[in-house]
Amino acid sequence: MASAIKDALEDLLRSRRLQADEPLLRGEDPRGRALGTGIAGLDELLLGGFPRGQISEVHGAVSSGRTALVLALAARLTRAGSLVAWVDPGDRLDPGSASVAGVHLARLLWLRGERRGRETLLPAVSAVGTLLGSGLFEAIVFDLAGIPATARQRLPGTTWIRLQRLIEDQPSALVLIADGHVSHGPGGAALAMKASAPRWSGAPPARLLRGVGAEVREARRGLRGATVELQACS
Repeated sequence: MASAIKDALEDLLRSRRLQADEPLLRGEDPRGRALGTGIAGLDELLLGGFPRGQISEVHGAVSSGRTALVLALAARLTRAGSLVAWVDPGDRLDPGSASVAGVHLARLLWLRGERRGRETLLPAVSAVGTLLGSGLFEAIVFDLAGIPATARQRLPGTTWIRLQRLIEDQPSALVLIADGHVSHGPGGAALAMKASAPRWSGAPPARLLRGVGAEVREARRGLRGATVELQACS
């Protein structure tokens, strides 16, 4: 199954239907600057943004802001004319929420797994490898949130080493979303998220959630932290 999906994805990429027809980020060296999210406090913490050529991770509990943070990155990149891929073995992404967050859906490749599928993780890893090798995508998101640790442990022990080797010569960033620490490259970011105060509009019982504060810690830089506010997406 993994081989068949990989072959189909390679055929799609070869057909050039997903070829970036605009510069990745105008005026930037594609191998130079980090990929900023546009969230000032976060980009300062990351010394500019998520590093290219590296695996980075964003992890935290449900409603910690982990997905909203990565959607901010995808929104900035797709609005600038770049392509972003979102590999989603658990079928978690809501396109409506992504659009509200500012993601230009026409420049987002969404690869969905089956919500109740038992063997979606290995094909998803294979798809990530193929996407990394295509050179078309500014960022590739691998959403592992909700995937049990026991399922990840069944992956070959060299999985993350192999993916890091695939990306290290590419002008792309691979960003993992997860419940807890999974992996990161030698120069990648490792962000731990924790929700703080929500922001509401209106009065009970008709009030609406407009955003949520999040405490972000960068584990690779002495646990330096920042507090950011993220937009509610649904």
